Amino acid sequence: MTKSVMFGAALALLVGANTVMAKPASDGGLPPGLQKKVERGEPLPPGWQKKLDYRRGDYFDRDLLRYGDIRDIGNNRQRIELEDRIYTVIKDTREIIDILNR
Repeated sequence: MTKSVMFGAALALLVGANTVMAKPASDGGLPPGLQKKVERGEPLPPGWQKKLDYRRGDYFDRDLLRYGDIRDIGNNRQRIELEDRIYTVIKDTREIIDILNR
């Protein structure tokens, strides 16, 4: 009986030692392959383009800021160029006040 208990405990330790750690949660940004497409100037797939389907009054997603070209334009406003659009946002709140299509 003792041998079987010891064997079971040893087996549990071995199985527990070989567990695989899960990847950390994503940061909410684009996957690496899509990021490379953006850097090359290629369009995103339709599903990802829908995530960029903003309207005036919406709030620009903070995670997407790093993928755009951001410029301060004065009066607490920024211009964000991302994909084929140019967004003008209020710097502090990221509220979209204008959208231009290229």
